[in-house]
Amino acid sequence: MKTAVIGAGAIGSLVGGLLAEAGNEVLLIGRQAHVEAIRRNGLILTGLVNLRLKNIKVATEVQRDNFDLILLAVKAYNVRQAAFQMKHMMGSKTLVLCIQNGLNVDSEVAKVLGGSNLLRGVTFCGSILEKPGVITYTATGDTLVGAPFGGEAEAKAEEVVKVLSDAGLPTKVMRNVGGVVWIKTLVNAGINPYAALLGVRNGELLEIEGMKEIMSETVREGVSVAENLGVSLEGDAVTLMFETVKATASNVNSMLQDVRAGRRTEIDYLNGAVAEIGRERGVPTPLNSAVTTLIKGLGRNTGRGV
Repeated sequence: MKTAVIGAGAIGSLVGGLLAEAGNEVLLIGRQAHVEAIRRNGLILTGLVNLRLKNIKVATEVQRDNFDLILLAVKAYNVRQAAFQMKHMMGSKTLVLCIQNGLNVDSEVAKVLGGSNLLRGVTFCGSILEKPGVITYTATGDTLVGAPFGGEAEAKAEEVVKVLSDAGLPTKVMRNVGGVVWIKTLVNAGINPYAALLGVRNGELLEIEGMKEIMSETVREGVSVAENLGVSLEGDAVTLMFETVKATASNVNSMLQDVRAGRRTEIDYLNGAVAEIGRERGVPTPLNSAVTTLIKGLGRNTGRGV
């Protein structure tokens, strides 16, 4: 499958690299330093795999070409801009798979590209961009994919799932993809901002007195919001959150990576989105509201983005 990865960071490069290793034609579009390192030394995948992909195609800008699949792996706050940029990479049958953390991503992309060819996915794999050109695959887990707006994407979801699974990424079709997105959002909302604020790896959160209760209650607030909306969650969010902490214990999660690098975080699409919907629906979310404010304050006080 001819695939472009827009936003080839930790997860995008991992997925793109595994697809290329499985024989798919792949183009990675990423930051200049990452692209230049791959051109010099190949894409290096370490951790759960040990690969050096020397001939993978890379670029810093979108290309005028038609692809079978575009994996949109930019940060949630960049999806709308990326959607406009990738229009000339799409043919009538091109599928777009959004694989961001957080809420409302698919609706933002659909406003630009329409929803009929749009897939939404979440992944429970973990990876870290150690340095330009080097990705460490830290934790394996299911990648769950569905078609939030039906259409052509729904008919072709199984094809995408097979391609990803054949590349070594366990992937399943989910009819209730909205429930999957919500539960992954709540898992991240219970972990990422607290690790970012405290400057610790995921597993270290469990060693801090009182954090288990704070993390649990943060997630429970989100569950109340989802239930108020009529969302059917795929599993118990609190249990899955703690399972994820243990499975990714050594991870420096994406929000902490962003804070350390001086980049904007995705807090508005995680706890911020939960808190905003809670306000609209009259559901109290004091912890989600507070941690959103703290992460944004951290960005301002350090001169970094929020």
